[in-house]
Amino acid sequence: MDLPVQDVLRPRSLREALRVLADHPGARPVAGGTDLVVQLRDGRRQAELLVDLSRVGLDGITETDRGIAIGAGTTMDVIATHRAVRTHFPALATAASQVGAWPIQCRATLGGNLANASPAADTAPALLVAGAAVTVASARGQSQLPLEELFVGPGRTSLRSNELIVSVLLPVSRTGAGRRLVERFVKVGPRREQIISVVCMAGRVVVAADGRLELVRLAFGSVAPTPVRARATERLLERRVLDDRLRQEALGVVQEDVKPIDDVRAPASYRRLAVATLLDRFLAEVARG
Repeated sequence: MDLPVQDVLRPRSLREALRVLADHPGARPVAGGTDLVVQLRDGRRQAELLVDLSRVGLDGITETDRGIAIGAGTTMDVIATHRAVRTHFPALATAASQVGAWPIQCRATLGGNLANASPAADTAPALLVAGAAVTVASARGQSQLPLEELFVGPGRTSLRSNELIVSVLLPVSRTGAGRRLVERFVKVGPRREQIISVVCMAGRVVVAADGRLELVRLAFGSVAPTPVRARATERLLERRVLDDRLRQEALGVVQEDVKPIDDVRAPASYRRLAVATLLDRFLAEVARG
């Protein structure tokens, strides 16, 4: 396949990769290449130089006292099957298992899925409800920012040309006695398998022993220029007992909360209905216990 790229460099350390990016503002990092290579081929992205990160050592999942750290180079198939991810963040495990077909999952990386900044990125809603933070590195050092601050617009992030996502941190919180966690990821599209979502949703709820919703996090993809939290809907539901009346109120609020858009894959009217339907099904599952 011919690509409009002059050269490819293969650094053997993160430090070397960051130095290359600092010295070549027109360079683009690449890991699995499942998004970037297609975009370069189609002329939707340009790059004078590709920096191959496959030898830098950014893959792996580590459990620490701060939570679960997932390296940016970790592939979707690894995330989908990891025991700790499946236990504490089942929405992320499900989302990773639905990123394209299985061969794609074996190449596509978490860092690439986020840095590509597609509004339809499957992992983004699941990470938003998890309260994830990304660690960003440049030749000057590392910093951490909430995931929500990463996304600027379709295909655009707050990263500078000399910065890389090196890992994603998921804070693990213990549910506690008498409480239960309900967390799900689901997406809808024109067919059942291997779809780019028309709407996707992740929900994370902690239900207290008395039925109150102690924590509510709801996030949607493919409905706005960036993945979004439905914060007004979260505020409506938190600290209340879920009943039919509250559920119906939430379905009305969420449609205004995420302000669905029109595009070539679906009109806003369809997305508005899909957003309400996905939330209704999730809340029904929460109510069932």
